Amino acid sequence: MKKTLTPVRGTNDYLPKEMAVREKVRSEILKTYKKYGFMQISAPILEDIDNLLGSDGGDNTKLIFKVLKRGEKLDLSTPNLTERDLVDIGLRYDLTVPMVRLFCNNQNSLPTPFKTIQIDYSFRADRPQRGRSRQFIQCDIDILGDPTINAEIDVINTTAKTFLNLGFKNFVCKLNDRRILSDIILGTGFSEDSECDVCVVLDKLDKIGIDGVTAELIERGFDEAKVSALMEKIAKIQENGIESLEGFGVRREVVDSVKQILSTTNALSGGNYTIKFDISIVRGQGYYTGAVYEFYMEGFSGACGGGGRYDNMVEKMTGKKVPAVGFGLGFEPTCMLINEMGLLKAEDKLIACVYYPEDDFTEVLKYVEELNQTNNVSAVPAKKNLGFQLQTLKANGFTHFVTLKDKQIKEI
Repeated sequence: MKKTLTPVRGTNDYLPKEMAVREKVRSEILKTYKKYGFMQISAPILEDIDNLLGSDGGDNTKLIFKVLKRGEKLDLSTPNLTERDLVDIGLRYDLTVPMVRLFCNNQNSLPTPFKTIQIDYSFRADRPQRGRSRQFIQCDIDILGDPTINAEIDVINTTAKTFLNLGFKNFVCKLNDRRILSDIILGTGFSEDSECDVCVVLDKLDKIGIDGVTAELIERGFDEAKVSALMEKIAKIQENGIESLEGFGVRREVVDSVKQILSTTNALSGGNYTIKFDISIVRGQGYYTGAVYEFYMEGFSGACGGGGRYDNMVEKMTGKKVPAVGFGLGFEPTCMLINEMGLLKAEDKLIACVYYPEDDFTEVLKYVEELNQTNNVSAVPAKKNLGFQLQTLKANGFTHFVTLKDKQIKEI
């Protein structure tokens, strides 16, 4: 039987040259996050299925890779088996849920507020497309324990500076607040129970437009008159901006907090990027309770990351209310754009020390040891066609070569 050599659909192989760039990007992100006082943690990729399903993750909970029970726990002889009889854990669909569980389990030994970093893999059984995979790296920062908008400002500012350090310019952070959406949705006559479902559909506004959102809300059984009234309000707010919100019954203090975030973060931008209000930013996860935001780069229609305030997640796990704000930078679309735009390249010199059969290998390795005090060096046996060999090495990330005979480092 022929073996499949391509990676599983929705996953990717990365060759050395690609990995060099990815690691450079990852290093720059981590360095910037740490520069602004965030501290790195790590949690397992496997999470209790009840934690995942009970997280108010919106449509993402439908994309969980579920893992069968193991050993004696998996009893397939039981009659009338259900999924819950077979599954007890799953692969995390984002980094927020396991981070909150980790925080709850270690809260007494952590500072307040707790500023945390996670750079790791998440998994979603999603439809693969440009900039979106089923196995993907997220680069999260979160602040737990700060109820003020200073947390939003800190997270947005740190994220913006990270994108600047990666070489992006003139990007946009679009900001909204779930309380604004709540006031508009409830003020249009929708019930509190339906608010989360309405937001899940509104989150598709940038993809399917007002007509598409209208059609899907009606298809889900919502009253056509209420849907039309809601979408009319959304369209007017899109046209007239944040100043029009009070006319739709939005709480003044919520509008003021959004304006304060906008003015402060824009003052910190130095004109290199823009933070603006956008009513279409929803974030489909149901756990958001306040400000929500997404970053957009030129050349890519989707967001390169998003986040917001989620004040209730810790309380759901422990019964104790702890305010929280976070952001997940999308590593995959960010790397894709960096490669396409040539923004950031691996700067390390990688030297091939090419040696021949007549060379003393002990002397070769001594010379490699001498060179690798300041460079990355690999001892490489010479092939008959040196020109072709060098081009293959270059395609895989080597930048220079040298031979033991002349010891003259040359660019490939």
